[in-house]
Order: sequence, then C-alpha cells, then structure tokens
Amino acid sequence: FQDTYDSIRRGSYPAVLRSLALAARSLPEPQPRQLLQQLCAQVQGGARPHLAQLLAVRGLFSGSLLALNRLGVDHVRALSRVLFLTPHLPPFFLRHRLRSHVLEIRHLDRALLRLGLGQLSEEELRAACYLRGLNSTHLGRAECRAWLEQWLGLSCELQASEASLLAHSMVLLSLNYSRAPE
Repeated sequence: FQDTYDSIRRGSYPAVLRSLALAARSLPEPQPRQLLQQLCAQVQGGARPHLAQLLAVRGLFSGSLLALNRLGVDHVRALSRVLFLTPHLPPFFLRHRLRSHVLEIRHLDRALLRLGLGQLSEEELRAACYLRGLNSTHLGRAECRAWLEQWLGLSCELQASEASLLAHSMVLLSLNYSRAPE
C-alpha cells in the first residue's frame, strides 16, 4: 500500500516543481531568483539538491511570494496532496492546514534530533522518512538514515516563518533520492 500511496503523492511533485519554478521567475532580486531557478532545474533534471543550496534560498520562503500565505491556490493544492491533505477546501483553510501540518513535522524533527536517530528501530526510521516525503520501502537502513539526517539538518535550521521551504523540501529532497548518486 505504501508504494501505491507514494505514487499518488509523487503525482503532485511535477505540479509543485512547476509552480515553484514559475514563482521563482517573479522574484524581484536577480541573485536569489537565479539560485532558485538553478535549484528547480537541477531537481527537474534528475539531480539531488544539497543542504547548502536549500539553505541559500531559505529567505525567499518567508516573506516573499513563496511564503505559504502568498502561494497560488493551485500551488497550495499540490503541496497539500504531497502531505496527503485534502485539496478541496477554500484557500484560507488549505494554507492554514498546510502550515499547521508542516510545523507539526518541524516539532517532531526537533524531538527526533534530541532523541537521536540511533534510538529508532528500522520500522520507525522508515516511517519517519515516509512522513517527510520519502518512500523508504526499497531503501536500506543506511540510506534511510542518511536521508533523514539531511532532512533534520534542514528542518532544525529553519524558523517557523520558513515553513514553506520545509513543505517544498518534501519534494525537492525526495524526488530523485533513489535515482541520483550523491
């Protein structure tokens, strides 16, 4: 079942990436705009982004067109499907639910970091990856752990105002994880 649900979630990934690339073109500052466009092109081309690349564009996701409360409705609907949230609500409620769920994951990430990944069983490790966008069904324990360490490195660096980047990272970090070498 996990593979089936993941294929449904992955069906929203192209819409999220297209919306993100389109929004990037509208950003006023040329350097951050270019960094985000390069990041989108890299992921669309099959590569994995590095943590430093995501952190370099973090400021774009808090106060600009990419903040959760400023995203277009179709963009928010696509992100909602990534988190298995119903996209059939008025835009205000969609944004509120999306932000609430992303911040809950962020709180879980902070608790997980304090607990330590070594405390997780293999099943808990896989469930933690899946909750954050990665289908870990066909990955080994070491791959799951490496991905989750990268995720926690990003999540625990971000402020609540940067929840939009965390939501987008569910796509950016997981889309090409099993395909592209690091």
